Amino acid sequence: MAIVREDRRKGFPSRYKVTYENGWDLKNTGYDYDKILLNRTLSDYLFKNPNLGKFLTDYLNPIMVFFLNRAKYIRVFYNYAVPKDYQKIN
Repeated sequence: MAIVREDRRKGFPSRYKVTYENGWDLKNTGYDYDKILLNRTLSDYLFKNPNLGKFLTDYLNPIMVFFLNRAKYIRVFYNYAVPKDYQKIN
């Protein structure tokens, strides 16, 4: 009978990870574009229409930010020099 071992790294974050990352003084960690991604990339003319502006800022902006963040995590996944749960990506 095979013993199924559960991965012990799931669940609460490790205290060792916190002590490992505590001394990091990172610069240039990227731009926080969660709220204004589409405002900076699309024309202001699109935001003059209240219905379209609400759709772009409330519904489409979080989707686009999610897609960009997933592309960053794929970059980290294929980079063997950083830990797999590295969050400070640019």
